[in-house]
Amino acid sequence: MFAYVMSAPGVVTRERLSDPVCGPDEVVLRTEAVSVCSTDISYYRGHLIPESWPVVPGHEYVGQVVEVGARLRGTVTVGERLTYWGQTDFGGLAEFRALRPLFPSDGPERESTWHTERNFYDAAQAAVAVVPPDVPGALATLAEPLTSVLRSLLINPPRPGDTVVLLGCGPSALLALQILTRCMGAGHVVAVDHNPDRLETALRLGATETFDPAHQADALEAFVARHQDHFADYVFDALPHVELDAHGYDVREMAMRLLRPAGDYVVYGATARPQTLKTWLILAKGLKVQAAPFDVRMFPMRRTAHVLRTALGYLQGGVVDVKPLVTGTVGFHDEDGVRAVFERYGTAASLKTSIAFPPSRTGEGAHVTADHVA
Repeated sequence: MFAYVMSAPGVVTRERLSDPVCGPDEVVLRTEAVSVCSTDISYYRGHLIPESWPVVPGHEYVGQVVEVGARLRGTVTVGERLTYWGQTDFGGLAEFRALRPLFPSDGPERESTWHTERNFYDAAQAAVAVVPPDVPGALATLAEPLTSVLRSLLINPPRPGDTVVLLGCGPSALLALQILTRCMGAGHVVAVDHNPDRLETALRLGATETFDPAHQADALEAFVARHQDHFADYVFDALPHVELDAHGYDVREMAMRLLRPAGDYVVYGATARPQTLKTWLILAKGLKVQAAPFDVRMFPMRRTAHVLRTALGYLQGGVVDVKPLVTGTVGFHDEDGVRAVFERYGTAASLKTSIAFPPSRTGEGAHVTADHVA
């Protein structure tokens, strides 16, 4: 099979790898679509580091079952379309991938755990949901980031009517914006981002007002000075790695200054690089810094399977509109186009780019028999 291999930060090439072998508790999927995630970009830019190089990026994924392991007979059907959350950040940007699925109906005995080198316990399985036939693959891939958003907001919910500061207007933040305003009753939402196109999308999707700290630093500082700590109840920080600008302006400090005493500061974006957090403001105001754990001892993968099913229902029913977030499609075999997605991520009006895989043709690859059961 062909796959895109990241051998170091900034290096992505299309290479031929061995087809995956289906274990007794696994399924093998023929990939239909993968959307490129900010986590993939963080590895590409060196803001996150894998346990070892090389890696195959991609985990916002939809694929069709072509093989079923012996222990899963009667649970999974060949031909079903699946999306997943967890098991690994990697492996999706390939023609086939193996997966150990956990469905919402599975009991705790199906989930096994291990301690990662990244300081948390993970499950050896992935939360899985069946994608209905009427949901296009490019849209269904967003069930994965929507699940991440829901996990964060369900564990650390705002109160109805809360005033919210949304840091960042990338795809996950725009999903969170819709959940906050349409499902959780958030009130006034101030969105902050340096990309004017993303800010415009945020306004269309429910933000009350927006600020661009790159071009509206004075206006934003005046806003903070005017409101001080009697404005926001809740901050959702969806920022990835952030460098302070030339003037040392720190949007995280700005958000903390706007929070009321004992306000909620929810961390969603992730980076392995040190970031600036003003501990004095946390201490002085008694702010509650919170996050949804990856650690499955606190949030078991089988519970995430329920969240994934809910996310897919929100997506299918139009509760959350993901169409504005898919701003481009590139064919899997367009190597230059795929590389450009990694290079240009986050620029101009782009949000999610879907990598589309060609439909199967008999005789291509090892996994071509629709009735094969391992």
